[in-house]
Amino acid sequence: MSLELPVIPKPGEVFLAINLSAVENMTVAETLNLLEQMGYSPQLRYRQAKDGNVSLYALLKHEHVEPEMLTNIDYLGDELDTLAEVIQPADAITSPRGLSPAKKAVTA
Repeated sequence: MSLELPVIPKPGEVFLAINLSAVENMTVAETLNLLEQMGYSPQLRYRQAKDGNVSLYALLKHEHVEPEMLTNIDYLGDELDTLAEVIQPADAITSPRGLSPAKKAVTA
């Protein structure tokens, strides 16, 4: 199991995570406590940028689904909305999805 949170998920892979380094309205401990109260079991992950900066994430979900399901923009919508009500700024919430690669056109 890797502790690094991938930037680009594989097809059918979905992540729901909070960038703890970006949350402004709570400390890391307060954020983790709140997420546990909301029923999540956050797992700590990180991302290291090319410039060397490291961001700390709370991984809330890591699922594997049919890639076609991920074209539905409401997938995890209710959870994202609920988290956005308590996590500020809302862009600290991330949910990368592995969509199917585009089909190649058939040439005659």
